[in-house]
Amino acid sequence: MSQEQTVSEMVERVLLRQARRLADRTGKPLKDALRTVAATEAGAQLRELGEGEHRHDQARHWQAKLRFERTSEWGRQ
Repeated sequence: MSQEQTVSEMVERVLLRQARRLADRTGKPLKDALRTVAATEAGAQLRELGEGEHRHDQARHWQAKLRFERTSEWGRQ
């Protein structure tokens, strides 16, 4: 992950990496593998994240904020 990439770019990179692995394992063309990966529940959640309100945030800031929010929630439980 690049320090300056956006959440949207991070999502695209993750989906592409997963698609490449699927294409390597199955022999599917990369374009078909990417469609398959994007159609999974996890792929749909990533797409939603990449298109959502945080899509333009820098990934490192978004991840730090997310960790802080989770830690705060655990402390309240």
